[in-house]
Amino acid sequence: MKRYLALIILAFVFNYVAGQDKIETKDNKQLNVKIVEKTGKVVKYKMPDYSDGPVLSIKTSRISKIEYMNGVVDLMGNQNPRKNKPFGISIGGAKWVSSSGLMFTSTMDYFITPQIDMEINIGADSYQLFYFSAGTRLHINSNYSEKRITPFTGVLFGYEYGKEFIQIPLGINYIHTSGINASLSINEMFFSNEYQTTIELRGGWRFKL
Repeated sequence: MKRYLALIILAFVFNYVAGQDKIETKDNKQLNVKIVEKTGKVVKYKMPDYSDGPVLSIKTSRISKIEYMNGVVDLMGNQNPRKNKPFGISIGGAKWVSSSGLMFTSTMDYFITPQIDMEINIGADSYQLFYFSAGTRLHINSNYSEKRITPFTGVLFGYEYGKEFIQIPLGINYIHTSGINASLSINEMFFSNEYQTTIELRGGWRFKL
């Protein structure tokens, strides 16, 4: 009799646990819940042992993954390295195509989505002292992409030695799951009365936030 009672209790516990969805947050917390609704910004849920309770919510940006009670796992796009490690710093060098001059640059950037990367650049060369630009780059990939290499273009606005310019980059970007980041690009820089072309190579590291 005791054996049957134990089996019944185990079966009940198993069904109770298996009948729950699991939300794992980016700070390594696990919530056993019953998901009611999932949108692009929030996940709404109830506590499984309090079905008459209020509907709670958590921002999707805080979620690492969702494991549904049927076994399906939703990684929330975090397998995309541009979403998983959105913040990056890098250094690099740019070669002027029309001259022998070299530009040394440093960059901070942040992927607000896996496709849109906002960045700030500063640099200098042996002839002048200061270069600055800021803007956005558009990366060709999807929210759930696992591709490490993506092509990109964009538009940046800058200031170089007293002259304002618009910069149009065209290149490829590589991000390893470890955080290593590199890019190679050709950049057209349009000044008020001329344009110049540079070839730029960068390398750096990306971080989780």
